[in-house]
Amino acid sequence: MILMYHHVCPLPEIPPVDQQARLEGWRYTIAPAAFEWQLLEIARRGFRYVTFDEYVAELGTNRRNSGYLATVTFDDGWRDNFDYAFPILQTHGIPATFFIVSREMDGVAGDRRMTPNQLCRLKAGGMTIGAHSRTHPNLALLSSQSLADELRGSKEDLESILGTSVNYLAYPGGRFNRAVVKAAQQADFKAACSVIGWGQNSEASRFWLYRDVFSDRLDSLSDRLRLNAWSRRIFRWKAARLLGRMLRVRTHE
Repeated sequence: MILMYHHVCPLPEIPPVDQQARLEGWRYTIAPAAFEWQLLEIARRGFRYVTFDEYVAELGTNRRNSGYLATVTFDDGWRDNFDYAFPILQTHGIPATFFIVSREMDGVAGDRRMTPNQLCRLKAGGMTIGAHSRTHPNLALLSSQSLADELRGSKEDLESILGTSVNYLAYPGGRFNRAVVKAAQQADFKAACSVIGWGQNSEASRFWLYRDVFSDRLDSLSDRLRLNAWSRRIFRWKAARLLGRMLRVRTHE
């Protein structure tokens, strides 16, 4: 199971609506205390946290406990991830992956995003840095050249900052199609994440890995089903239907 987060921020610090940029996605916010509780509760229910490398390595296996592996991911590269999520992850020894937009995002103030130094500190603290494109566009609408620039370019930008390889990608907004998958492979990423939930990840889903978002208290029917490995297998038709819709999206050359 791959957990997906965006902002981890005390609710009083969320900026007023008229000060929020379109791409900031403040509606996807969890308070630090709720974030910490959620991580510990998921572990209590039998899931074991692993790095993204370890998670991907399990895709081609049929080990009995593979369905109870969990890895934590964050999209975009928000400053609050460093200020609030990172200390919690370190306290509990939980690895996570941060998918970073490597250049400017339309309308987003620079002080709301992590700096290169903070990315290096995440890396030094045992976290994984992945790519999330250069500017957070809808990849499925880009020309072949623009698509290559966004994906390979973001990889190169981040590798220049970190001094190490960047192997994983998350599609901005979860939007992708066959051309986007091909471009991700050509950019030498080893795996890529979608935003589709419910699916049971396997080697076949390596370039559209299913991720899940839970309610703060893990108390909805959807939460209970997603946390059960057997129900994930039963309901994987839902993920397959969404995947088919994603792969039918046409690109504009």
